[in-house]
Amino acid sequence: MKRISRPDYAPEYAYGVCISAIVDEEERNRMMAAIGDVRDTAVDFIERAIAGSTFELPPLIAGRGEDPIVVADIRKSELVKLYEYYMVQRPLGRKIYDSILLAAEDNCPTCGGIGRPRSLDHYLPKANYPKLSVLPHNLIPACRDCNTDKGNPLFTQPHEQLIHPYFDQACFFDQAWIIATVTHTQPCAITYEASPPGAWRPVDHQRAVNHFDFFDIAKRYSIKAAEELSVLVDQRRSLMRDLPAESFKAYLHSIGDSSTLFPNHWRKVMYKALALDEWFCNSQL
Repeated sequence: MKRISRPDYAPEYAYGVCISAIVDEEERNRMMAAIGDVRDTAVDFIERAIAGSTFELPPLIAGRGEDPIVVADIRKSELVKLYEYYMVQRPLGRKIYDSILLAAEDNCPTCGGIGRPRSLDHYLPKANYPKLSVLPHNLIPACRDCNTDKGNPLFTQPHEQLIHPYFDQACFFDQAWIIATVTHTQPCAITYEASPPGAWRPVDHQRAVNHFDFFDIAKRYSIKAAEELSVLVDQRRSLMRDLPAESFKAYLHSIGDSSTLFPNHWRKVMYKALALDEWFCNSQL
């Protein structure tokens, strides 16, 4: 939905930093011995994220109460703890955590900035990909709704993959693929849908639609639009009541064409739709 800069860390950096906070020397050395394997897994993930093929990475499947060995003699619970304790709660790891969170600049990239990031979400869930539990490139700043709604899904097909804000193709971020429609009702409303360009590859088209539906973007965008539309209608009835329809249309276009909003921002898409809707521009609302 919204591109953000990828974390500027070496693939194995966060793993090493979190391990350095382990007090017990034997445990610390045992965990550090696996850093090469963890680095190779991280590099593989990054390469696949760039290629749009993370669905090919085999997940770890463990039954309830099971704690399998993942690498060397290191168990799943130990790798998960690296994130839940040594990254989230310990100062050295928390510094990395906070730097990733702040990079989103208070706009959740998953939902196009509707929510404000409050935590980091694992693009591939740590329960099934424990070697990626503290990899910054697998950690996405997320608002509460996106993090809660996502859960821990396992995607096995290319079209199911969610859009990765660090690595995915430019078309997802630089091209308009969300459209809005104005309902000719009293009061009027804005509805949204995913409508990628016809020139896109089928798999990219399906991924965009899947991401849009998975996070219920249509409903969340419409809620934001309703707030804005209510204010706009009041302005049209009062401050802009004497403004000719063509001038009102030009005003709407000026907001929809603003370069300060990314192509699929709910507000940009809304104003473009309003400017092109003759009923809205010419009616007395």
